[in-house]
Amino acid sequence: MRKPDDPFLHEQIDEQIEALAHLGKSSPLPQARLVSDLHHVYGKEHEMAERVWERLNRQIMPNSWGYEHSKDQAPPQFVKEAQPMKTKRRQLPITKKTRHVLETVVAVLIVVALVGSMALLLHLRQTSQSSQGGKGAPSFATQASHATTTAATTALPLSAPPTSVVLRLSAPGIPSTTRSEITIPSGTKVTLTVIPNHSLLPFQTYTMGIYATDPFGFSELQYCTYPHTSTCTYLIAPSSEENTDYTKGKHTFRAFLGDIGGRILESSSGITITWSS
Repeated sequence: MRKPDDPFLHEQIDEQIEALAHLGKSSPLPQARLVSDLHHVYGKEHEMAERVWERLNRQIMPNSWGYEHSKDQAPPQFVKEAQPMKTKRRQLPITKKTRHVLETVVAVLIVVALVGSMALLLHLRQTSQSSQGGKGAPSFATQASHATTTAATTALPLSAPPTSVVLRLSAPGIPSTTRSEITIPSGTKVTLTVIPNHSLLPFQTYTMGIYATDPFGFSELQYCTYPHTSTCTYLIAPSSEENTDYTKGKHTFRAFLGDIGGRILESSSGITITWSS
């Protein structure tokens, strides 16, 4: 039985190929003829590759070199090895880095948009609540502001209490007066008004009123407490309680300043009215 040819050994592959190449096609060994054929094919392919590179150099060299370099400098030679794969390996990390940066920027923009939307919604909600609160009952701050404005209008300090009152008379066709005696035609509507020297303010314990000196020495006709002290008035009319018609005859009226306990602190000078028939 014929023994097979000796195989190629990877430890001596270079020496075996070199020996077979020297034998050439004249050798009866098939390995020698195979190596000779491969050398022949490689030689043709190598010549073709050389011609291709020369043509590429002639076509590309004028455009890439241009007029920026002097004639003494040699034009760059193109590398015949397969460079595109190396270039791709160098550009791959740059591409990944750029993609990572873009993804980060997009994520930041999304977060900013979400935060901005939430802030806008909160602002709109607060604005809506403020508008609804403005339509409802006035807040404590609004009431305090109103009280401050009222006090500023009177131009009086908050701590200044009233110490005296004046009685003023007013009637149709008659100028307002505080004089002590006056005659008025019968049937005229007369209004008496109490005027303190300092306005009564919240949480003060002062009172005001109007009384007649008959039929008793103190016949109370009107009694005013805060907040109705700004217009403490009395329209003269018959009084069933006092069993007296104050629109007839002659009567004297006075204004008083008192406290919440009912004590009279100060009385005004009186106005005596005589009704003419």
